Amino acid sequence: MKIIGIYMVLALLTLGMIVSVDMIAGTSLPGSLHSITSVFATTTLQEACCMIGFAGLPVFFAAADLFKSRKPSRK
Repeated sequence: MKIIGIYMVLALLTLGMIVSVDMIAGTSLPGSLHSITSVFATTTLQEACCMIGFAGLPVFFAAADLFKSRKPSRK
């Protein structure tokens, strides 16, 4: 679960950086948010599948770690 949390924090920090750079460049907050949403609104089906696939990878790996059998360590 920590990995999913880290990915969420990184995603929020990235979106925050995009918005802050837009605002430093002189774009208003609603304009900056509109530019982010327009990118997602104009994606094709193939691009959306790739984005969903890559966004789902951390969840897949976290679930795989939960169900992986734990082997005793040898000393």
